[in-house]
Amino acid sequence: MKHTFLFIAFCLFFSLGWAQESASNLIAKGINAEKLGLDQRALDYYSQAVASDPQNPDAFILLGKLQMRRSHTSEAAESLHQALLISDTMSNALEYLLMCYIEMGDFEGHKSRHFNGVDELTAMCERALELNPQSANNMCSMALIYNYKKNYTNAMHWANKAIEANPKLPRATNTLGVILYNRGNDNEALKQFRKTLANDPKNVDAYYNLGVMYTQRNNYETAITHLRKGLQQDNKSIKLYYFLGIAFVQRGDDAKAIQCYETIIGLDSLYIPAYNRLGAVYSRKGNYDEAIAYHQKATRLNPNDVDSYKCLGQVYIAKGDYPKALRSYQKAVLINDRDHETYCLMAKLYAKQGNKARETSSYKKAAKLGNKEAQAWMVSKGMAW
Repeated sequence: MKHTFLFIAFCLFFSLGWAQESASNLIAKGINAEKLGLDQRALDYYSQAVASDPQNPDAFILLGKLQMRRSHTSEAAESLHQALLISDTMSNALEYLLMCYIEMGDFEGHKSRHFNGVDELTAMCERALELNPQSANNMCSMALIYNYKKNYTNAMHWANKAIEANPKLPRATNTLGVILYNRGNDNEALKQFRKTLANDPKNVDAYYNLGVMYTQRNNYETAITHLRKGLQQDNKSIKLYYFLGIAFVQRGDDAKAIQCYETIIGLDSLYIPAYNRLGAVYSRKGNYDEAIAYHQKATRLNPNDVDSYKCLGQVYIAKGDYPKALRSYQKAVLINDRDHETYCLMAKLYAKQGNKARETSSYKKAAKLGNKEAQAWMVSKGMAW
């Protein structure tokens, strides 16, 4: 009996040691695959490492950083958040998690559900700077948070601090350019984006920001030129293809926009926003069944993606199927009951149905969550929220 116990203990020790070693080997294989440009294999290895050792923060960080680089930003945020749950002093995880939230434009926590409001996000950034005071990336994040608050004085302060800390960091000059653009200093913003390209001629973020800037100014040809230049540097950049599609839509060239989104799916068949963009294009063309198919594909790929259900609801409204539209919005609310845009969409649907009580209730919920359109509607009706 004693020998049997020792044998079992040895087996358990060996199996646990093997599992830990297996995770390490998988991480090593993932790093090597990334160096070879085999991103999908690297994702598979990191995912296996996470499954093999769920308490290994490094596996989650590497997975999150790669997901972020491949524009799977919401998934990246979840991975990096898991790393912080394992160890809340992982400065690297917090640094990249902040970058994810800001990349998503999720300053209020409506998409991530891991924080509540910009003040809490600010506190997270302060914590990140406390853990790593020299991080120019954290300084950039703080600058962009203040930029969201329209506190441009503090935003400029932190952006300039980031540039002082690391003058060659592309994100630092890009951040300063974004703030200057939001302040209305277009020419100075352009200088910063060009400075980024001078320091790093292959920087796709600078080409992307120039593309966004010119698209917002309705200068679509210049926008398309910059986005295509970016694709010459990285012909697999989902980010560039995605906004190039938006520029084509704005220019009225749906066929080329469809090509962009189909190219993205060819590069990454799991990239949900591309399916939703295709659905939006086909919906605008009146091809509702095809649009619904794309949005439903997105919900199958990620049953917890709120945007997919919102898109689906809007197509059903265009098609005149209000019950299915309402069910889509209700699914979105079940997933995230703090997404103010969903309540606003529900209010508009109830208005179409002549249901004043539920229209008001939905606008009130959206207004409480900070939706400006809903707040304006409540004010116009002389109501508080």
